[in-house]
Amino acid sequence: MIAQTSARHRFRTYIVASLAIILLSLLSFAPTVSASVKPEKKCVEFFEEYDLRSAARESNVFLIVHHNDDKAKRKEICEKVVATPKKIWDEVSKKGKAPVFAFMEIKSGSEDFDGVWHEGTANFVKTSLGAVGSPSFLFVSKGMDKTSKYSSHVTHYKGSSDILDMSDLYNFMEKKLGFRIGNDVFNIIFFDTIAAQFVSYGDATGLDRIKQRILALYVRTATLFSYKEPFSSIGKLYNRAFAMSFEHGVDYCGKQMKKLEKKLESTKGKISEDKVHEFQQKIAILKAFAEPKELTSDDHKQLFIHAILHLGLIIASILFIFVPNGDEKPAEKEGEAINDVPVIAKVVESDDQSNEKK
Repeated sequence: MIAQTSARHRFRTYIVASLAIILLSLLSFAPTVSASVKPEKKCVEFFEEYDLRSAARESNVFLIVHHNDDKAKRKEICEKVVATPKKIWDEVSKKGKAPVFAFMEIKSGSEDFDGVWHEGTANFVKTSLGAVGSPSFLFVSKGMDKTSKYSSHVTHYKGSSDILDMSDLYNFMEKKLGFRIGNDVFNIIFFDTIAAQFVSYGDATGLDRIKQRILALYVRTATLFSYKEPFSSIGKLYNRAFAMSFEHGVDYCGKQMKKLEKKLESTKGKISEDKVHEFQQKIAILKAFAEPKELTSDDHKQLFIHAILHLGLIIASILFIFVPNGDEKPAEKEGEAINDVPVIAKVVESDDQSNEKK
């Protein structure tokens, strides 16, 4: 009887173990829901809440919500997204930071011809996203799941909405996304000032040559620890222009600029937008050396202030490295002071000596 009970118990244990193995196997091979929208260098349309929540599971999302008759800003932004240089897009993609650019039209609920009711997006946009204007711009951070609250992931753009000047909006996007959309050509104004001062010395020798070296060194130092685009890649172009000017003379940048302009004109319509942008950006930097700006008293003042600040930084760094901490010597003096205190020996008199004195 005992043996029979024991056998049943073992059999039951085997069944439970088998069921557990089967359930675990089913769970491990169960299909998972992947994001329906992958980051692309274009804008996609979201039709319902699921589209946004699904995309924001693994990617940051920049969302534009607007009425059907209010598309101007959306079109401008989406054109800039498409025009963003491939190099920049590849870099952010490699870091896993490529966002999804999307738009959602604000539509009220309606009934179709078959009598089926469609919720629309107006209520979702207002209550869940908290967007009240048209157009509205929202940054939705990644990491959402089916239980996440939008209030914990959504950041609203609250700056200027002027269609003629969208610089505030693009600055907001750059801050949130980590890069600037579009193929705009940039110059760093203060570096242009340094380039103008550099060129003013000509193909110099002696003290002026040393001044040129200092100016070039300042730009190299300023760009050394910058990894943010477009500052990083633009800084490299300035550094190369300085280096080539030292090697081939200050006229080199002007010659190179004319070559690139001719090449750009001859290949018009034959090369990609990315290559066109690359040429235009190089030309813009070379122009700062070939056609330097006229320096004003304010420019000279800025150069002087920066020179003093950098000199002070160098001196402070040297002092910080080589000057002792300052806590050691006082400690030594304190030790010496203790040891210098004379020890007064107490004479222990015997009883006989004491009696004699009396």
